[in-house]
Amino acid sequence: MQQRFVKYGQTLFIGSFAVAVAFGTLALMVPGIYQGEEEFRWYDCLFTATSSVCVTGLTVVPVEKFSFAGQFILLVLLQIGGIGIMTLSSALLLLLGGGLSFSDSLLVSNLNDKFSLRGASALIRISILYSFISEGIGVLLILPGVILSGGYPWWRMLWNAFFLSVSSFCNAGLAPLPNSLEGQHALTKIGCCFLIVLGGLGIYVIYDIMEFLRKRRRSLQVHTKVVLFSTTVLLAGGAVLLWSFGSLYGQSLDPLDALFTSATCRTAGFTCIEVASLPAASLALIVILMMIGGAPGSTAGGIKTSTIAVAAAAIWNTLKGNQETLLFRRRIPNVIVLRAFTIIVLFSLLACLGAVVLPLLSSKPTISENVFEVVSALCTVGMSIGKTTANQSMWGKLLLTAFMFIGRIGPLTFLLFLLDRERPSQLQHPEERVIVG
Repeated sequence: MQQRFVKYGQTLFIGSFAVAVAFGTLALMVPGIYQGEEEFRWYDCLFTATSSVCVTGLTVVPVEKFSFAGQFILLVLLQIGGIGIMTLSSALLLLLGGGLSFSDSLLVSNLNDKFSLRGASALIRISILYSFISEGIGVLLILPGVILSGGYPWWRMLWNAFFLSVSSFCNAGLAPLPNSLEGQHALTKIGCCFLIVLGGLGIYVIYDIMEFLRKRRRSLQVHTKVVLFSTTVLLAGGAVLLWSFGSLYGQSLDPLDALFTSATCRTAGFTCIEVASLPAASLALIVILMMIGGAPGSTAGGIKTSTIAVAAAAIWNTLKGNQETLLFRRRIPNVIVLRAFTIIVLFSLLACLGAVVLPLLSSKPTISENVFEVVSALCTVGMSIGKTTANQSMWGKLLLTAFMFIGRIGPLTFLLFLLDRERPSQLQHPEERVIVG
């Protein structure tokens, strides 16, 4: 019975994103929504809708060339994709007073692989409140910078601040400004950076911190400690390395730009500098950070910080000769370790596949630009070198569209859905060693 609900949950999760993409595509095809001079074809609409729902941020045309109605559609799509359609629908049931049924609670607890049935409703409530409160605070943080940058009427500055707040928290990377955040005031960058980190921590971490502050738990869970530690290391380490690489190659970055780039390249996708001008070492580092991404249960994509942490802990314990994987003095089950390595391998294989296929579909971008583009799409980042996205052929855009969708759903979830379900073996087979290494 439980397996049936897991399959139902996977179907609902994947189907909800597919339906949102379909409606978004049709909405963007309405005449007058796009007001640019370039031709906006059906596959461009599909690409843009997928990028919004999957909170990627890759665009074939600038966001500012959409009408106000078009930008509103994009904002709704990325908000739905950021919070999650299933979470939104469940929250509506709770707000209406109906609560969650047993099957719905089982569905939520199985999909997040973390919370008990008793905590499913609380998880959804906190998820919605955390998202909307963070975005509201974000508007207040970003608005002063938008005002100081100037160049727009007051209503448009308020709209830009609201759009950037939602896009930042959802790690979407879409901006209603020319050249993303290049040339914007420092306060705008600081506000967006703060929201990117909040959105990338994940609702599981926020829920655990709230339980700890309410003294319902004596200490934070290992998952929370891992996410907070890895996020801090990646954010600070990425900023220091980007600044160092720039200085080494005579292209020094402003410390704030280095910090912002370190935060945004782990799935947010905003740019405050010209990516193509960065040295090769910086681009390679950005690709690595894009692959890692944010935390589980967050608006960010990628392999996930906790997945990398578990794999790194397994490697470290193996080198030390330990038979178990330990993190913060706790033993991590082998099934979690195997799942972590499986996710890393799947992401890596898909990235390699895309890097091979995409150049065959479009001869204009270079191989480095294609690799960067594939990883950016698969890990739902949205950063691009120059006009690589716009220069893709129809088939190249469709390939990137598929990668954005798979990256948002998660390769492991997508494959388990295609393979019908997880089938734990009940047999104990004879053991035999295989030489590795």
